[in-house]
Amino acid sequence: MTRICPDSAPKSGLALLASMEALALRFAPVAPANGCLSLLDLRQLQNLLSKQEGVEFLTSLLSPAEAALWTNFTYPKRRLEWLGGRLAAKHSLGRLLGREPAPLYRDYSLLPDEHGRPSLEPLPGINATPHVSISHSRDYAAALTTATGRCGLDIQQKNARLSTVQERFASAEELALLAALPDPLTRLCLLWTAKEAVKKCCLSDQPTFFGSIKLVALSPVPTDGAWTALVQVQGDASAEIEVCVAEFEEYCIACVAEERHA
Repeated sequence: MTRICPDSAPKSGLALLASMEALALRFAPVAPANGCLSLLDLRQLQNLLSKQEGVEFLTSLLSPAEAALWTNFTYPKRRLEWLGGRLAAKHSLGRLLGREPAPLYRDYSLLPDEHGRPSLEPLPGINATPHVSISHSRDYAAALTTATGRCGLDIQQKNARLSTVQERFASAEELALLAALPDPLTRLCLLWTAKEAVKKCCLSDQPTFFGSIKLVALSPVPTDGAWTALVQVQGDASAEIEVCVAEFEEYCIACVAEERHA
């Protein structure tokens, strides 16, 4: 099986891996206790894809099945986001399993299940297969992996479109809970990502979900620009689900894992 040799990898490829490591360390407090969160800058990835040596390096990080799937994508944006999400997931898995990330990327194979969700093939020597959630928005792809229990992740750029569709996902009662946040788009983005993350974790088989998830409390955490949101899912009002939401640059990112249920 092909391994990655640091001496032969392009400098821009090594810079991409180093950037993911730095972002993972920066956002480690946002991840659940049993998981790891990784982010990838899609602008760096796009730069790599513009060069033949970069394409060769990136495809060396994919399993044969993943590489075959990726080459079938023809729409550039889809190719970029799919690859960014897989590489972020592989980096997150490497950190979660305590393995040296880059040389083992090719050993991790993440393929879509029957619902289109990323599913990790069983790993040799690992009794419980980790769970994976992937998201992307504008300039970033992100991935959350957890050792046990399902997980959900969402990243969203704060943009004006959130205001045009806010009636779909934000009630007056929920917006009142967010009134202490001065920026209206931050309120909407925080609520959107929290609900999307819960949907991916707990309601992934349901086509509609915003009306089933309700924000009931929000509190800041010691990490600057981060909050703990408590939500309830319709039909199970006794269970409150904790979602960690963080703001950075022009984005919000939300993480939830089953073991964080109250």
